Amino acid sequence: MSDTLAVLDKTMALKAVSGNEKLADDLLAMFIKELPAYKLLIEQEFSNDNKDELRNVIHKIHGGLRYLGAPALLDIIAPTDHDIFNLPDAQLKHNIDIIFKEIDRVLSQEKYL
Repeated sequence: MSDTLAVLDKTMALKAVSGNEKLADDLLAMFIKELPAYKLLIEQEFSNDNKDELRNVIHKIHGGLRYLGAPALLDIIAPTDHDIFNLPDAQLKHNIDIIFKEIDRVLSQEKYL
């Protein structure tokens, strides 16, 4: 996780949706609404040692982040998505802890900074 990355970045989001501010705001609102459920699913699948389903959840978040300006969450989700089957359990747990911290940071935001 990079402490220098923003929680939310409106410029990044607008670039991803060709400058459509309403679409950027709508996507962020939908994403934020889904985050608590994603967090619960990650926790369940990790505790069940189900890496296939865990990867599916993380992959869905990663896909959604492509259209949002959430660089700090993307910074930890992308490598976890790509390497989940190669990560030792301790490293995977560490990544999930960081993912949860970044999800909480996103959930604390009402709008883009």
